[in-house]
Amino acid sequence: MGFFDALAEGAKKLTDRVTGGYGEITFNVDREQLSPGDSLGVEIDIKATGDLEAKRVLVRIRGKEKCTLHVKYQDEGGMSQTETHETTEYTMDKEFEVCGALKMSQSETKSIRETITIPDDCQPTYFGVNCEHKWEIEADVDVPWGKDLTKTKELYIY
Repeated sequence: MGFFDALAEGAKKLTDRVTGGYGEITFNVDREQLSPGDSLGVEIDIKATGDLEAKRVLVRIRGKEKCTLHVKYQDEGGMSQTETHETTEYTMDKEFEVCGALKMSQSETKSIRETITIPDDCQPTYFGVNCEHKWEIEADVDVPWGKDLTKTKELYIY
């Protein structure tokens, strides 16, 4: 390997680390509608497109509440105006480690099948006039000093 080949390989490794170009994941759950306390099967398939090192593989469940308030008023010139105020708050962010450290070579694949339990204190999904509460589940291949490989899906908790 010549000097320029080594330089190009080093640049590719750096680019892969920054962009997450060293792997791909697919993420599936066995259902998208469930209740607090239910078990949920998750499947994460990882394909290394380059050398891939990960600290761990996580599944996160997040509850996100978004409220929008429209305030109508008249300005100094008597014109009707509307101000919109929006808040977003995470009501829960729980993570489950489904696999420890990984070291994979290019073209290597790994399948992770786990069952997690939805926390008992999850409030239900709702869509109101001014507020909504949604749930998402995320698979995260935690790459140290690089861009994590992630996929997210919505859940409906009733």
